Amino acid sequence: MHEYGLVALVGILFIENMGLVFAPGESMVVAAGFLAGRGVLPVWPSATAAIIATTLGSYLAWWLGDRYGHPLVIRYGRYIGITAPRWEKAHQFFNRFGPVVVAGGRFIVPLRQLQGYVAGSAEMRFRSFALWSSLGAIMWVICWGGIAFWLADQMPIGH
Repeated sequence: MHEYGLVALVGILFIENMGLVFAPGESMVVAAGFLAGRGVLPVWPSATAAIIATTLGSYLAWWLGDRYGHPLVIRYGRYIGITAPRWEKAHQFFNRFGPVVVAGGRFIVPLRQLQGYVAGSAEMRFRSFALWSSLGAIMWVICWGGIAFWLADQMPIGH
């Protein structure tokens, strides 16, 4: 983070939110908040970049899920335990609770990374997904980055 700054932040958050489960997105937001609190990174550009990268990564995942998800689940789902009745039940659940899952799912690994695919596959309308995904991204970045920003001043660091 110290060497690559916003480029690292944007890159990691984008690929994590487009579905790379093991990308350290939360760690990057915490590190960026801490470094912003110490004056190493600019606060508002860091927060804005994190929110935009997080949101755009999930938009790409939604598009991929919308475009390819349903046919892939129907064709290959049985190999990982997704039967037609299970898929229908998941689809109904997502149609009923999609906004809460999308916004709140930002705080749950691996739901944060997979929610775009699931929402697209479950045929959640993009407008609704975009709204709730953006709101969730804002809350997630402000929460984790804000806590780290606040704690940066509270922690003594030896040299």
